[in-house]
Order: sequence, then C-alpha cells, then structure tokens
Amino acid sequence: MALKQAYMVQEALLRADCQLKTEIVILRTKGDTIKNKPFAEIGEKGIFVSEFEQALQDGQIDLAVHSAKDLPITLAEGLSIAAVLERADVRDVLIVHKESKWPLIHTESFVIGSSSRRRQLQAKQLWNFVCCKDIRGNVDSRLRKLKEGSYDGILLAKAGLDRLGVEEQHEKELKFYPLPPTQFLPAACQGIIAVETVQDSLVTTLCKKITDVDTELCFLVEREVLFWLAADCSEAAAAWCRKEKNELILDVMYAGKRQKCTCTANIQDGLEMAREAAKLVLCKA
Repeated sequence: MALKQAYMVQEALLRADCQLKTEIVILRTKGDTIKNKPFAEIGEKGIFVSEFEQALQDGQIDLAVHSAKDLPITLAEGLSIAAVLERADVRDVLIVHKESKWPLIHTESFVIGSSSRRRQLQAKQLWNFVCCKDIRGNVDSRLRKLKEGSYDGILLAKAGLDRLGVEEQHEKELKFYPLPPTQFLPAACQGIIAVETVQDSLVTTLCKKITDVDTELCFLVEREVLFWLAADCSEAAAAWCRKEKNELILDVMYAGKRQKCTCTANIQDGLEMAREAAKLVLCKA
C-alpha cells in the first residue's frame, strides 16, 4: 500500500514537471514492524510516521508520502504537509466470506477483525450480534486470516482496497459491503494521501502544484477537529468533512457521540466549525 501511494505521488509530480528525476526510498516504521499488538497498546502517536520525519530532518529524503489518517496531530519541528492528492472513496468496507449469510440477522456472535477503536465502537453500535477482535498486518495478510477462518469478517478502508485492486482479485471468494459514511463515520482524513516536506524548501514549492484544493480544505478541517479532541488515529474518533456547492458539511464522532455542523466553504469558517463541533461532541461524551 505504501509503495502504491508513493508511486501515485511520483506520477503526480512527473505530470507537474516532466523533467523531474525521482527515486523511491523504502523505510520501515514502528507500525510496520510491531504486528503483535493493537495500535492502542503500542502507546505512541505517529507510529507510521516518525521514521520518515527523522529521514526528512536528516536530509535522507526530500519528501515523505503518508496515509493522511495516520498522521499525528503535531508534526515534527520544521516539517509541514506540502500537498494532498484528490481524496479517494472515504468509506469503510466490511469483507466477508462468499458463503456468509451476511447481512441477514445473526443469532450467534459474528467475529469482525479490526484493531481500530473507531471501527470496533461503531460496529458494536450498528450490529448487536458482532464481536470485534484485534487484527494486524498488511491487506494481504488480513485477507488471508479471513479466508483461513480466523474471522467472520474484517473492516478495511475502501480507498486502499481500490488502489490495490483487491475486490477484483478476490471477488470469487469474498463479498465486499461498502458502509455508508453517514452511518459508519470514517477516520479523519481517510482516503487522503499527504506529502510531508521540510518547510519552505524547493520541494515544498513543487508539491503545491499537485495539491487538490477541495481535498486540502477538508483535510485541514478534519485535522482541526483532531487537534481540539486531542485525539490521534488510535482513539475512537471520526471526522468527515465534504464540500457541497458553497457549503462545508462536517460529521464528528468521539467516544460514540456524534455532532453534525455546516458552514460556508472557506478555511476560516471551516476551522471555526471544527473547533465548535469538537467542543460540542466532547460535552456529549
């Protein structure tokens, strides 16, 4: 997945400047190497990011490509997000065995694999017969565990599945159920690829050419929600902002409580809306 996203940024940069020479550098993060613990037990924010940030600060790489939902609330000193690509599908997907009786009502417990507190909480709220169990590993290993019978279903982000062409590869063995985002709120910045650079560098200027403006607006609003919630990707928090005509619509969830707000589609009003939504949902929690 990380490589696929890096290639997408590489292609976008080459479209912006066909004379550019690029090289993909592979780095392993703590989130990649610690696979026997759920995220909440690792106890660190930005477990998929810190090694990249150190490499940026040391001058080993010029830019780092991230799944935006994995970013910590505060970036390392001297670094900034220089670009975000156009947002992909924000939905989560429930994947089950082809022979599964889902979505019929189950009388017995249905085991869903997910290490996300957000997904676990919403799954239990939505389906009273569901039991959630932690699962780690890349997409292929999670699909293998599902096929082997360790789980009745697993939850994954549709954006990642689409980028890897997973549904087409496994449609004979598995069924895929995208979940409505208004019902099953996505993680803040889900479906967004973010590019991190050293602030005010030449690379930062170049990266601005590949930014999708509407995605950037929603990215900033959702990040502002996380800041005011003091929540990272390991917590049961969700934020989904979208632009419809001249309006921003924001849904926020924290600890199972929800808040919906709207405002005019500009950054100042959007950030104020994010702060207000976070405060309102915290009062409910």
